[in-house]
Amino acid sequence: MMRILLTILLLIFTSTVLSASPACPAYDRKAWKHWIDEDKDCQNARHEVLIEESLTPVTFKTDKGCRVVSGSWLGAYSGDVFTDASLLDIDHLVPLKEAHESGGFDWDADRRRDYANDLSDPNTLIAVV
Repeated sequence: MMRILLTILLLIFTSTVLSASPACPAYDRKAWKHWIDEDKDCQNARHEVLIEESLTPVTFKTDKGCRVVSGSWLGAYSGDVFTDASLLDIDHLVPLKEAHESGGFDWDADRRRDYANDLSDPNTLIAVV
């Protein structure tokens, strides 16, 4: 946990320097393609996170099993339990804009997409209210 906090502080510090630099273009969220279905199972990264973080088995909109509609999620900041998937946002531990201002503006489109949809660590993308 301490390592994550130190990383965030470092990114905040460096973003202040980089965002003031003329080399850092304005942030454009559209440049960070997110919520893709990397493994082609019909569940995009958002729904993969909802499935992974639900405390109970999720239910889907259809029998196809692509879109999560309900489950049981513990609010990371409130401690409340939520059951309606539409109430949840999926946040990046290090926000896309922060990554952009910390050097991600120089990444190619594939690397930005990979970062925006990174499921390799359960703390990278989290469900929040």
